[in-house]
Amino acid sequence: MVEEVRVTGTLGGSDHAIIEFWITKGGRSEKTRTSRLDFRGADFDGLRRRVGRIHWLDVLKDRNVQEGWEILRKEILEAQSLTIPKRKKNGKHLKRPGWMNPELNNLLKRKKEMFKKWKEGDISKEEYNATCRNCRISVRKTKAKNELRIAREAKNNKKGFWGYVRSKRKVKEAIGPLQNEKGDLVKNDIQKAELLNSYFASVFSQKGKETSVGLHCAVEGIRESRLCMDKEKVREHLANLNVFKSPGPDELHPRVLKELADIIAEPLSMIFENSWITGEVPEDWRRANVVPIFKKGKKADPGNYRPVSLTSIPGKIFEQIIKQHIWEHLDGNAVINHSQHGFVTNKSCQTNLISFYDKITGWIDQGKAVDIVYLDFSKAFDKVSHTILIEKMIKYGIDRTTVRWIHNWLSDRTQRVVINGFTSDWKTVSSGVPQGSVLGPLLFNIFINDLDEGVEGTLIKFADDTKLGGLANTREEKERIQKDLDKLEQWAETNRMTFNREKCKVLHLGKKNDNIQYRMGGISLSSSTCEKDLGVLVDHRLNMSQQCDAAAKKANTILGCIKKSIESRSREVIVPLYSSLVRPHLEYCVQFWAPQFKKDIDKLEQVQRRATKMVSGLQTMSYEERLKDLGMFSLQKRRLRGDMIAVFKYLKGCHSAEGLALFSVAQEGRTRNNGMKLQGSRYRLDIRKNFLTVRAISHWNRLPQEVVGSPSLEVFKERLDSYLSGML
Repeated sequence: MVEEVRVTGTLGGSDHAIIEFWITKGGRSEKTRTSRLDFRGADFDGLRRRVGRIHWLDVLKDRNVQEGWEILRKEILEAQSLTIPKRKKNGKHLKRPGWMNPELNNLLKRKKEMFKKWKEGDISKEEYNATCRNCRISVRKTKAKNELRIAREAKNNKKGFWGYVRSKRKVKEAIGPLQNEKGDLVKNDIQKAELLNSYFASVFSQKGKETSVGLHCAVEGIRESRLCMDKEKVREHLANLNVFKSPGPDELHPRVLKELADIIAEPLSMIFENSWITGEVPEDWRRANVVPIFKKGKKADPGNYRPVSLTSIPGKIFEQIIKQHIWEHLDGNAVINHSQHGFVTNKSCQTNLISFYDKITGWIDQGKAVDIVYLDFSKAFDKVSHTILIEKMIKYGIDRTTVRWIHNWLSDRTQRVVINGFTSDWKTVSSGVPQGSVLGPLLFNIFINDLDEGVEGTLIKFADDTKLGGLANTREEKERIQKDLDKLEQWAETNRMTFNREKCKVLHLGKKNDNIQYRMGGISLSSSTCEKDLGVLVDHRLNMSQQCDAAAKKANTILGCIKKSIESRSREVIVPLYSSLVRPHLEYCVQFWAPQFKKDIDKLEQVQRRATKMVSGLQTMSYEERLKDLGMFSLQKRRLRGDMIAVFKYLKGCHSAEGLALFSVAQEGRTRNNGMKLQGSRYRLDIRKNFLTVRAISHWNRLPQEVVGSPSLEVFKERLDSYLSGML
């Protein structure tokens, strides 16, 4: 109920301290306006009949994009309102459990009636007790059925589980009171939405002096392209929609669109093609409902919330088609720099970390000093200049029609913040690419692609997360890192971006490191002994113990939530929840940060020991027996499995281009047994010995020929699992 507790001195001349704090909640919680479609009572056949009886070819003929879109949206919403009931999330509905159904509700009413009759002497106590037993059995069965559904959906619908957990808690406010510029606390939802929207809009960069006429002339000078809006392709996108996602400002729910896939694929493809040819973008596709997501720090600070845009689902489908079209050009012409690992096919956080730290650990193993500078852009996605982005798209040879459509899609965008169903006013978006859109990450990669130009050190990116590493033994090497930082600062100034220099940190590695201080924009960068790199804690010792502690703590916290919130202890419930919600925290990028010490190995394994012991009927078994009964591997064996899969990808799979720099195949004559043995490398230190590119070699070389020679990754996994199952 309170936040910002602090001691502010003493009271008068006494020894009693003054404690100041903010009361974050007072009286009743504000009711939400949120309502949602109740698909349990939906008439989908009626929905399809109402929308399907319209002759879309005649209706959309000679209509422009905006008119055609408004007609389609109106017809779907009207049919939706007549065939799908709405359920409000305020008032008494908040107190009703999600597992409650009409049959159980009637049974509980009967229990109350029987209680009155028993008190009045109309029935015996045995009859009343029999009714109570029936209620208890029915409640348990209903809860178990609901929990089984949550467990089965957990892999694709994690928010379903967390929504169930929140329903059991008293405090439900996702966004607490916010502090405005005057220092006052804002508690009203509408005022909070306005405050956050004003802050989000304040970080936008101003439009450039270039006019749309100038851009039009530039666009006219590049090639044209043809993009086929195939009806079947649109139908496929509609059929594959994730029904657990939220709709955008147009209120078209993905579940409704998925049910209407066969019917609206044709009119939607017509609207898409017309939009592509003319460059006209419907207004709904340029609007966004912004959901504030708390990051870290003080909850009262609006700057600690990330704006995630919920945009039109049909608009996202068209973005998917255009994204594929743009990526074919970028990939075919090798436009995106190899240093970019974010939102790039066959690259990930793990490939980023392994590629970068393979060099770092190699240098340290040689006894050299290394400095890593972790760079932080200030509101990177929100500050992207539309004018500069379009210029870079033209520079990279993207066709005229695509550039024109993207320019119109980015122009005149608006957004509003939504909190508990209350909305702020619309505000103009003058810069940036929407966070939460399909095209946003790809456009940002295009924008930041030339960041590497002129940089001599090792620079690697995951979208805007950038780090620069280099040797720091001699004065020349240290000056080279400083020159690279100056070039990066110049790039930011030229592209109207800014570095958050307070968050830019330097990690000094190596025993002979002089811990030199670097500068950006005249400000000295502070040093750090531990930094979070793409979600992994990296410290100056590189022994990964801090990351093991953090992973185990997070996993145990979630496992505790499961234990407290889920009553069922059946393996059909516990195992899927553990596999979907807990184990990913123990294995996120673990091929990079695999534990090196026995205490860390045991700490991670203890989480899975605890999870398997929760399953009913297995408590008296040993850990190894529980794993065998559940058909699971120990985490240590899973890490070995992950290592082998990673090596296969680097040698024969999707990462083969990078694998050439990480692994060396042994010379002929030394490749007996599996036919693809790897050349081992020398090492001095444990941090190098335990790195993937060194530790995995001996295990890979022991694999049999039938496993190593697998024709595909799927076959490799099957054969590897069979091989590992026979290991102790």
